[in-house]
Amino acid sequence: MDRDTYASALERAVIADERTAGRIFMRGRDRAALLHRLSTNDIERLKPGEGTLTVLTTPIGRIIDLLTVHALDDALLIVTSPDQGPPVFGHLRRNIFFNDQVTLEAAGRTHAQMALYGPQAACLIAELTGAAIDLPLHGITTTAIAGVRLLIARRKPIGGNSFTLYIPSDGYDAVYAALLAAGATPIDGDTLDVLRIEQGYGAFGRELSQEYIPLETGLLDAVSFSKGCYVGQEIIARMESRGRLAKRLCGLRLSQPVASPAKLVCDGRDAGDLTSAAVSPRFGPIALAYVRTMYAEPGTVVGVEGTEATGRVIELPFAA
Repeated sequence: MDRDTYASALERAVIADERTAGRIFMRGRDRAALLHRLSTNDIERLKPGEGTLTVLTTPIGRIIDLLTVHALDDALLIVTSPDQGPPVFGHLRRNIFFNDQVTLEAAGRTHAQMALYGPQAACLIAELTGAAIDLPLHGITTTAIAGVRLLIARRKPIGGNSFTLYIPSDGYDAVYAALLAAGATPIDGDTLDVLRIEQGYGAFGRELSQEYIPLETGLLDAVSFSKGCYVGQEIIARMESRGRLAKRLCGLRLSQPVASPAKLVCDGRDAGDLTSAAVSPRFGPIALAYVRTMYAEPGTVVGVEGTEATGRVIELPFAA
């Protein structure tokens, strides 16, 4: 982890290359209805310029992937986790019925993607576009940087208001150079991972997998409890109504650094799974973990199996 870049994310602005994320344009009259019935959130309510998070789930409510969805005038722009574009594209295509008027387009072939994080991100965007970008969370609009027309959306924050830029592939280098010239700093994956863990954001293959359901992950902003039927809805609704989660995603303040993943123990019993760990310049050794409900009360101390380390449970985020 680079401490200077870490400081830039919290004090200025940093750029993250997100071209490994999948991008899919879903077009046609039934595009919203299709994604509405396959995922957890209310997609049919979205108007052009709005966006949301939603989760593709299995029939038993397990996480396939967490998606960001933006409503455009003539399409939905669906954004997947890193390297999950082809699997999600295939999943969506297999669920298009013969009478659905829906087409899918691999937007990753035409559009690149980057994130801009940090408290100066909004000012930097205003400087380069000539106008303040005032968007609700996941809202999207069109603007131009360095003569390149692109889509910009607000995303969950790291360091301050943060943005995703969807850029025509042949304009990526020009936009990237303009951001650097305006004072943004590239951020490496390890440093970004520390900031992610501090914020309590799940990552695919660690906190986001078919081992878990969205409620255990705390993805309440990605789940509608009033929309009606969707794949996995019965399991998720039952768990919500009974208020009985087997485990939930928590933070751990660790006594010493540990490797992840690892099992958690308490009084000789299985206490859950540590999924991501890091050493934070602000908070020291920390981790994200799915802690069994009986041990998930803040302040509870659990052990990390195979080590002498202990972890004190806290509510997320660390950066509150």
